[in-house]
Amino acid sequence: MPLLEQSNIEQISRDAQLSKLRRNKVRYTALPQRQQESILLGSGLVGVMLFQTSETTLQLALGRADVYNVNPEVMAHRKPLGHCELTFSSKIKGVELSLDLATGILSGTLKLEEEDITLTCFCHALKDSIILDVKQMMTSSTLTYHPVENPQSSRTRNSHPHDNGPFEQAEVRSYADDIGAYTSTAYRERGMQAGEVIVATSTQRHHQSLRHFCRIEYDRDIKSQLAITARTNLQATLNAPYEALVQSHQQEWSKYADRTLFSLPDQELEAYIDFQFYKLRCLTRPDGALIDLQGVWFDPTTPWPGVWHNLNSQLTYWICAYGNRSDLMKPLIRQLQKHEHQLAKMGGETDGYNLYTVTNVDFCPPGPKPTPIAPFTEGASIADGTAYHTQNVQDATLGNFLWLVHNLWLAASYEDDQELLQTVVKRFLKKGIQFYRPHFTQAPDGSIHLPESFSPEYKSARNCNYDLAVLKWAISAYLTLEPDTEEALELAAILGQLVDYPYSEDTGYLIGEDVALTDAHRHYSHLLMVYPFYLRNMDQPDEKERIRKSVDHWQSFSKSPHEPHEKLVGYSFTGAASLYAAIGEGDLAHEYLRAFLDTNAGGRMHLTNTQYYEHAGIDATTVEVPLTGATAAIDMLLQSWGGKIRLFPAIPPDWKDAAFFNLPAHGGYLISAVLQDGKLAFLSVKAKRNGRFALKSAILPHELQETSIHLEAGKTYVWAAPNFDIAAFLKDDQQKIRFNRQGISETH
Repeated sequence: MPLLEQSNIEQISRDAQLSKLRRNKVRYTALPQRQQESILLGSGLVGVMLFQTSETTLQLALGRADVYNVNPEVMAHRKPLGHCELTFSSKIKGVELSLDLATGILSGTLKLEEEDITLTCFCHALKDSIILDVKQMMTSSTLTYHPVENPQSSRTRNSHPHDNGPFEQAEVRSYADDIGAYTSTAYRERGMQAGEVIVATSTQRHHQSLRHFCRIEYDRDIKSQLAITARTNLQATLNAPYEALVQSHQQEWSKYADRTLFSLPDQELEAYIDFQFYKLRCLTRPDGALIDLQGVWFDPTTPWPGVWHNLNSQLTYWICAYGNRSDLMKPLIRQLQKHEHQLAKMGGETDGYNLYTVTNVDFCPPGPKPTPIAPFTEGASIADGTAYHTQNVQDATLGNFLWLVHNLWLAASYEDDQELLQTVVKRFLKKGIQFYRPHFTQAPDGSIHLPESFSPEYKSARNCNYDLAVLKWAISAYLTLEPDTEEALELAAILGQLVDYPYSEDTGYLIGEDVALTDAHRHYSHLLMVYPFYLRNMDQPDEKERIRKSVDHWQSFSKSPHEPHEKLVGYSFTGAASLYAAIGEGDLAHEYLRAFLDTNAGGRMHLTNTQYYEHAGIDATTVEVPLTGATAAIDMLLQSWGGKIRLFPAIPPDWKDAAFFNLPAHGGYLISAVLQDGKLAFLSVKAKRNGRFALKSAILPHELQETSIHLEAGKTYVWAAPNFDIAAFLKDDQQKIRFNRQGISETH
């Protein structure tokens, strides 16, 4: 079997992915009529939601991911930034637009009464400039910015006890110079300055084109230099040749668009995965912004204009690690490191770290906090899941920080980033474990128990499985980084003494001690020991049946996956898919992903842009749920836990042909595999360090079964079935995608 010094498989597959994405552009034959259903563009810091508002006007709703409140006395929240209007002198009669997922560029034809014009629009992937090129002969177009004079999000007005305004009108000032027009919005919060935004616009004529430019500049600290910055950056954008701007944008975008390649029998699911990776690059980049529930976009109807940590931030970032884009997690890691003092503040007097359920991007708590995060005091428990918005509940949700640290651990493990593991991850694990230790209670039999805490959005209980799972995972992970020390011996003893997960023979894993799951509950926080931690897994005796019973019971409140309970929507579909995939139930995993797409996440996903909306019907869009659809699909194709790389661990029996390229595995491996006619046809494993890997799969040929293979750093192990030609497979033009969605036409 060959061991290659320099394998070109990775590059061939990258070229094939870009070719596929270019060939299968998302095509729009009608313009969205509402912001929540808009065409999405983004740079990783700024974003545009494009839709039609009149017969002659397109609106570009603007967003910038780091424009947040400053005053810690008000609810953590993002600021709405207003919008630009692109207005034509002739009525729009039709469109033929396409969104190129390989380049992040929207282009095509607008059919106007007077003539057909060509429109090109993109957010530059590095320079954060919004650029529109309009080619026309007779028609004129103008780009005008409209600010928001009352820039308070809906959440700050109605979230007690943090709606402690007053909510002052912003000071809005407009002016112009020889290169553009500028609008300054200076925020105030309870009498204090709270940052300034300047939106700068300009239009230039180039032959038969009008080129419109927009920049969003932000000064959080009011350093009085923003006007100079706005003019300087606008001038630099105007001075750059348009062709050079397009080229540099395309080059940067393709670095992320080409990293993975999927070929699935379910072509709609395949297309959905590609679109989520497109959205991910819109949402962030290594030097960009942390992803909150709005990302680079902003929905003015949202009650969630911040970062939620009782599930949302964790789910958002899984796709970075699982999808070979761990460098996109750098903004999250950078913010956590920069604001460790906030983590310590939220940990209270425990000398540990933690996170409230809601923060801003600087991990500043959501308004004034008189008490630290802590278990419930005697008699203050919550038995009603509808009460989870109360302050008492937010204080008693204990597992948020360690669960978020798991995302960092995933990225470091997949990339074999020992510096990140040994410094940041190890320190955070230690501090997160330390938070729990003062709250331990010991039973007469020596077992260690946890006091009453809150299982997210459901009920409170002693020995919550949410807390036990994150704590046991954290200690286990820490012990691999801190072996053979006194501290390690002490933690190993604690791990051995921690009470077992509360379980019922009737319904499976409980919420916590003596608290069962008795009604529909969208979270699967009580099952984290199964996924994503794999602390309980199908390799353990009788555990597959216990897990299956638990997941079946969680989903039993729905009539079927395609007839979901009103509370089992959104990530309840994708969570079920990942949980079933964790125990090898490929049929069920795929059925829940099909139901996710077929029912539009239970009536909660906009088909035109796959945005998720929390309020069934029209509003409150968020970004995290759709991303988990791609993560769950990857769980069907590749898993790496228990010291083994698991190929196609949860695909349906009727999937005889499938492939993936350049997906990461624990230990610093990059995996590609092809399934043909139900058999493994090709496998490559690229190593980032010297080490051994073991494979596990029902489709492995005899020579690869129960084998541990040594591989040196930088080298690639390749296995191929007789007569299989990987280059020919990747150049197969029959690999087509059909993206059948409302407002999007088929591609052939």
